[in-house]
Amino acid sequence: MLQLTNLTKKYNDTTVVNNISLNVKRGEIFGLLGPNGAGKSTTVSMISTVLTPTSGSITIDNKFLREKPIEIKKIMGIVPQDLALYQALSAKENLEFFGSLYGLSGKKLKNRTNEVLEIIELQDKKNQDVAEFSGGMKRRVNIGVALMNDPKLLILDEPT
Repeated sequence: MLQLTNLTKKYNDTTVVNNISLNVKRGEIFGLLGPNGAGKSTTVSMISTVLTPTSGSITIDNKFLREKPIEIKKIMGIVPQDLALYQALSAKENLEFFGSLYGLSGKKLKNRTNEVLEIIELQDKKNQDVAEFSGGMKRRVNIGVALMNDPKLLILDEPT
């Protein structure tokens, strides 16, 4: 499902990711651990197309990321390190908004929103503004956003 081959990221003379290779199969759960500054978030940013690798390759679902970035983005869900939600919107409204960015609409959007609210266990708080949520509840909504397109690959940066 996800293959990194000799992945490297440099900024001028500083190497922040040095020749990482790994293979994560479909259905596997993989954790990338290391101290602050080890390059974990940089690696996630390259996988999620925010940064371009200096060298090496990323393959997702047997497709090279450099060749098919748009196609690959459609099958990924990304939970960033920092929350990416609209505080003045409810949990349901956040899910609907981000779901629409994935191309969902109408009944499909409504059904997927309800499914995700069940997954993140916030059905009873769906109409409450996210600003009123605890940090953990906000994190659950952010995970829900990443699940709206029913991704084949889910990436969580600093999930705890």
